[in-house]
Amino acid sequence: MEKTNTILSRRKNLSIERCSCCDNIILYHKNLLLKFSPKSFQKFTSTLIDLDFNKRSITFADGTERMVINTQQKEVQMCFQKSEFKTICYALEEASVMLEVNDILYT
Repeated sequence: MEKTNTILSRRKNLSIERCSCCDNIILYHKNLLLKFSPKSFQKFTSTLIDLDFNKRSITFADGTERMVINTQQKEVQMCFQKSEFKTICYALEEASVMLEVNDILYT
Protein backbone atom coordinates (compact mmCIF):
# COMPACT_ATOMS: atom_id res chain seq x y z
CA MET A 1 0.00 0.00 0.00
CA GLU A 2 1.36 3.42 -0.99
CA LYS A 3 1.70 5.94 1.80
CA THR A 4 0.53 9.48 1.24
CA ASN A 5 1.60 12.64 2.97
CA THR A 6 -0.59 14.08 5.71
CA ILE A 7 -1.91 17.50 4.74
CA LEU A 8 -1.55 19.84 7.71
CA SER A 9 -2.72 23.02 6.00
CA ARG A 10 -3.64 23.99 2.45
CA ARG A 11 -4.42 27.35 0.86
CA LYS A 12 -4.17 28.79 -2.63
CA ASN A 13 -0.52 28.39 -3.72
CA LEU A 14 0.41 26.98 -0.29
CA SER A 15 0.57 23.51 1.19
CA ILE A 16 2.11 22.23 4.41
CA GLU A 17 2.40 18.46 4.66
CA ARG A 18 4.03 15.82 6.84
CA CYS A 19 5.99 13.34 4.75
CA SER A 20 4.83 9.78 5.30
CA CYS A 21 8.25 8.23 4.72
CA CYS A 22 10.59 10.53 6.65
CA ASP A 23 8.29 12.47 9.01
CA ASN A 24 9.68 15.80 7.77
CA ILE A 25 7.42 18.79 7.29
CA ILE A 26 7.27 20.16 3.74
CA LEU A 27 6.09 23.70 3.00
CA TYR A 28 5.30 24.52 -0.65
CA HIS A 29 4.52 28.14 -1.55
CA LYS A 30 4.48 29.06 -5.24
CA ASN A 31 8.05 28.20 -6.32
CA LEU A 32 9.42 27.89 -2.76
CA LEU A 33 9.90 24.49 -1.15
CA LEU A 34 11.12 24.22 2.43
CA LYS A 35 11.77 20.99 4.34
CA PHE A 36 11.94 20.86 8.13
CA SER A 37 12.35 18.33 10.88
CA PRO A 38 9.34 18.53 13.24
CA LYS A 39 11.48 20.39 15.80
CA SER A 40 12.88 22.90 13.30
CA PHE A 41 9.37 23.43 11.89
CA GLN A 42 8.11 24.46 15.32
CA LYS A 43 11.05 26.84 15.73
CA PHE A 44 10.51 28.33 12.25
CA THR A 45 6.79 28.74 12.94
CA SER A 46 7.24 30.49 16.27
CA THR A 47 9.94 32.77 14.83
CA LEU A 48 7.91 33.73 11.76
CA ILE A 49 4.61 34.42 13.51
CA ASP A 50 6.40 36.69 15.99
CA LEU A 51 7.56 39.01 13.19
CA ASP A 52 5.74 42.32 12.74
CA PHE A 53 5.16 42.96 9.04
CA ASN A 54 4.52 46.68 9.55
CA LYS A 55 7.83 47.17 11.37
CA ARG A 56 9.92 45.02 9.02
CA SER A 57 8.46 45.73 5.58
CA ILE A 58 10.15 47.86 2.98
CA THR A 59 8.83 49.48 -0.18
CA PHE A 60 10.21 47.90 -3.33
CA ALA A 61 10.80 49.77 -6.59
CA ASP A 62 7.36 48.75 -7.88
CA GLY A 63 5.71 50.48 -4.88
CA THR A 64 4.73 47.22 -3.16
CA GLU A 65 5.41 46.72 0.55
CA ARG A 66 7.23 43.47 1.20
CA MET A 67 8.95 41.88 4.15
CA VAL A 68 12.32 40.25 3.54
CA ILE A 69 13.19 37.34 5.81
CA ASN A 70 16.75 36.11 6.10
CA THR A 71 17.49 32.40 6.13
CA GLN A 72 20.45 30.50 7.53
CA GLN A 73 21.83 30.43 4.00
CA LYS A 74 22.94 34.08 3.66
CA GLU A 75 22.46 34.08 -0.12
CA VAL A 76 18.80 33.02 0.20
CA GLN A 77 16.05 35.26 1.52
CA MET A 78 12.27 34.97 1.46
CA CYS A 79 10.13 37.92 0.43
CA PHE A 80 6.39 38.26 1.13
CA GLN A 81 3.69 40.82 0.58
CA LYS A 82 1.46 41.44 3.60
CA SER A 83 -1.39 39.20 2.40
CA GLU A 84 1.04 36.36 1.64
CA PHE A 85 2.70 36.75 5.03
CA LYS A 86 -0.65 36.63 6.84
CA THR A 87 -1.67 33.53 4.88
CA ILE A 88 1.60 31.75 5.63
CA CYS A 89 1.44 32.61 9.34
CA TYR A 90 -2.14 31.36 9.59
CA ALA A 91 -1.23 28.15 7.74
CA LEU A 92 1.83 27.61 9.95
CA GLU A 93 -0.27 27.97 13.09
CA GLU A 94 -2.89 25.61 11.70
CA ALA A 95 -0.23 23.06 10.73
CA SER A 96 1.31 23.26 14.21
CA VAL A 97 -2.05 22.50 15.80
CA MET A 98 -2.61 19.61 13.40
CA LEU A 99 0.82 18.19 14.29
CA GLU A 100 -0.10 18.32 17.98
CA VAL A 101 -3.44 16.64 17.31
CA ASN A 102 -1.79 13.90 15.21
CA ASP A 103 0.82 13.31 17.89
CA ILE A 104 -1.86 12.98 20.57
CA LEU A 105 -4.00 10.64 18.47
CA TYR A 106 -1.28 8.45 17.02
CA THR A 107 1.45 8.31 19.65
